Amino acid sequence: MDIFGIGGNELIVIILLAAIILGPERLARSAREIGKFIKNVKSYFTSLSSELKAELDILDEMEKVKKDLLK
Repeated sequence: MDIFGIGGNELIVIILLAAIILGPERLARSAREIGKFIKNVKSYFTSLSSELKAELDILDEMEKVKKDLLK
């Protein structure tokens, strides 16, 4: 497992340090906030991807119409 160049052992150390520094209550709240942020970013990029696909489909249709008109 290699996330952003961080291996499994390093990730465990980071989580343990976060648990010690933040404490269990703030750690849980922080984890929820990070989860919400990741969900929002994923949703944003999914929406962006679908909009881009729709625009590219329109562009393809316009190219087809242009080719048909030039024939």
